Amino acid sequence: MLTVVACRPAEATYTIVDGGKSVSVTGRYQTVGEVLAAGGSILAPDDAILPGRDAVADPTTPIVIDRAAEVTVIDQDSVMTYRTQQATLGGFLAEAGLAVPPGARLLADGEPLDANDANQTPLPGRIIFDPYKRVIITDGDERWALRTTALTVGEALVESGVVLGALDAVAPSRETALTPDMGIRIQRAAPYVVVADGQTVDVFSDSTTVFDILADNGIALGPLDYTRPAADAAVRPGDTIEVVRVTERIDTEDVAVPFETVYEAAADMEIDTLVEASPGSNGTLQRRTRVRLENGVEVSRTPDGESLIIAPVNRVLRYGTQIVMRTIDTPSGPVEYWRVVNMRVTSYTATSAGKKPGEPGYGITASGVQAGTGVIAVDPTVIPFRSYVYVPGYGVAFAGDTGGGIKGRFIDLGYDEGTFQSWRGTVDVYYLGPPPPAEDIRWILP
Repeated sequence: MLTVVACRPAEATYTIVDGGKSVSVTGRYQTVGEVLAAGGSILAPDDAILPGRDAVADPTTPIVIDRAAEVTVIDQDSVMTYRTQQATLGGFLAEAGLAVPPGARLLADGEPLDANDANQTPLPGRIIFDPYKRVIITDGDERWALRTTALTVGEALVESGVVLGALDAVAPSRETALTPDMGIRIQRAAPYVVVADGQTVDVFSDSTTVFDILADNGIALGPLDYTRPAADAAVRPGDTIEVVRVTERIDTEDVAVPFETVYEAAADMEIDTLVEASPGSNGTLQRRTRVRLENGVEVSRTPDGESLIIAPVNRVLRYGTQIVMRTIDTPSGPVEYWRVVNMRVTSYTATSAGKKPGEPGYGITASGVQAGTGVIAVDPTVIPFRSYVYVPGYGVAFAGDTGGGIKGRFIDLGYDEGTFQSWRGTVDVYYLGPPPPAEDIRWILP
């Protein structure tokens, strides 16, 4: 028995070359068109294929697509895009039925080209038929007309032989596209003198404002700098502009802040005892001064605040408030005292106090009692007024008088006329009890 087996043709690989890029298509196809369709290649009407679309597909023969080139043609009235297989400009112009209009020039990709050389020129992407234009150029007192095919103001000036300085101004700008009957005006930069940074230089500008002239010449102003004349002032050609460079710095000065001494009452310490609980230390205050300099020369100083860098630490002294009653033997017998203070001592009589017998107030003390032995003058802030004290060598005395010169630890011993004794030097003064109320005691004596 004979068995028949149907065989499916084997698949093949075809190659499509599209603009230098290769694409492989696998399958079994009869025509080139079928391969292109399978490979997704879309062709424009002007694109060429080799072999042709209806040719038998051969895996060993690449299918080459030659895409038509796009050419943009620009003239005075329109912009058109063409597709062509031509390789030269001349071939394209002939194919498209185009010719250079009379009185115009031909630009191929922006470059001027003689139409006679079109057949030897590779196909450009852009073609311009540029007609001649008439423009009027004014340069100072000179004025003339130019017939040109230049595309921009700058090209027209070059064609006319106009030489421009770096800061000469042109209106319209050099990049402006040229139009028929356009007026072109040239404004030449004027000379000025600039004094800046220790130098005097000649500069040029088409501006008349100080700031613009400096900017045209790359002379920048700092945030504090100023000019003479002012930056917004108008100047004339030949004028001098001075740039004043202004800088500021901050000077600092450290100043000592003295510490204070504070006192703390100590009930566990006897009166007139003073102990340093903690030493003090000075602080530091930083004072700032803003210094202004113009062209490197100091012109002013102004305070710019201050900061406490290190705070002072107070010195603490503890003073005793404990009163201890003690006894001292005197020629008149023992007496109790609560405080003893060494003081400077002098002596006086009613007459030496400044008034003569018979004058109003003669011999009358501040307390109203008669001056004399047993009455002494004191500073009431040191010895309680109208209290009693004991002075060795003098006796018990009544603190009943004061005086303008009796200040601090100082007593003046009173005497009757005829019994006066002169005292000089110092003496211990015993404050006799009972002690006054605490609020009346001066715990720390001068």
